[in-house]
Amino acid sequence: MPDLLKMTEDELRALIIKLYEEIAALKRENEALKASLNKNSKNSSQPPSKDGLKRTPNSREKTGNKPGGVEGHEGHRIQMPENYKELIEKGIAKYELEDHTNGSEEYVSRWVIDIQVTPVFIEHRFKRGEVPAKYNNEVIYGEEIKAISIELTEEGMVSAERLADVFSSVTNGVVHPTKAAILGFEKELASMLAPELASIKEDIQKSPLIHVDDSPMKSTQTVIREDGKKDVYKNAQGTTFNVYTRTYSTEQSTIYTVNPKKDLKGVERDGVLPDYDGTLSHDHEIKFYNFGRRHGECNEHVCRDLKGLAGLSIDWAEEMRQFLLHMNDYKNKDLSQGIQACDPVILEQFEAQYNELLIKGLQSLGELDPKSCGYKKLKPMLTRLRDYGDEHMLFMHDYSVPFTNNLALYSGFRYPQDVTKTA
Repeated sequence: MPDLLKMTEDELRALIIKLYEEIAALKRENEALKASLNKNSKNSSQPPSKDGLKRTPNSREKTGNKPGGVEGHEGHRIQMPENYKELIEKGIAKYELEDHTNGSEEYVSRWVIDIQVTPVFIEHRFKRGEVPAKYNNEVIYGEEIKAISIELTEEGMVSAERLADVFSSVTNGVVHPTKAAILGFEKELASMLAPELASIKEDIQKSPLIHVDDSPMKSTQTVIREDGKKDVYKNAQGTTFNVYTRTYSTEQSTIYTVNPKKDLKGVERDGVLPDYDGTLSHDHEIKFYNFGRRHGECNEHVCRDLKGLAGLSIDWAEEMRQFLLHMNDYKNKDLSQGIQACDPVILEQFEAQYNELLIKGLQSLGELDPKSCGYKKLKPMLTRLRDYGDEHMLFMHDYSVPFTNNLALYSGFRYPQDVTKTA
């Protein structure tokens, strides 16, 4: 520490300037660290899977009600199906009786619902020379084990190797399909579903609106693709690969595809969008602008990012967020009353307010330190809302275009009528 009493006025002035610069740098660093620590799926486009074990703050408004069930609400508990006798008669379920009354005619019943896993050996007998092709092997796996296997691998995300151990465990080692057999079940189903997949893809391509979204996921296997060469599959050694699940959704149909990269070539390989001429709803994925005729930007994602900016004491961000939500509320009110288009005068007012807020946002940007975390996050947000204003406002210009592309969220909150996955 220098002796301040011995320093000249110029030396003191230089020291003060240096300390101010160091304080400003520390403030920026602290701001960036706080923004990083507070980032979650509620205030940014970060997926929920990245939230980790930290608790995400509850953003719901307090109602004043006591915790727990509302008074007078009827509780729920396990019950016997009303049609259980019919299920037993059809062989869908079994019935067993354990009489603890020694044959008494007066009794009360208590039921236990359980599942039995029992291997079944089915012998098929054919005349010589008349054995169907599917029975060429002396022993094959039946349809039930194939169905359970596909359900657990596709919906339960259980690896083929682990699933083989599960089958062995629940059948006391009697049934133990290999990893290759389990993967073979999937290939067999994929071949059977090829015509249905083509039909679903055609249905999506004919839709005037498609929701599309990319979601990262971890995989123990990836594929290396080169033009004109055969795909090469690579297994992870002590780690995992990042792969990307892409969702193409309409109100009736959905197709999931998996690609090793989140790139334009993957979209072209999926074969859904190259000839599409309708409207795409997505989360500002620039590659999707190579397809379709119009684009609706997801405002739900923007609202989350604006909420994160508001957490950095940027008041404009919350004002813009509330404006977007207000427009959506206005539209939903119209739709609830059977109104299918926004009043032209009101729409013009919304457009003017949108532009005014952009100007106000630029003013807020000018008040920030260009080196600050807030400046670095606000500038690209303003650029996006300015350059893609028509796409962010499309949901008001055309009521058939949604405020959000949440319909395209992978393995999320709703499943359309037809769902098909393809690799």
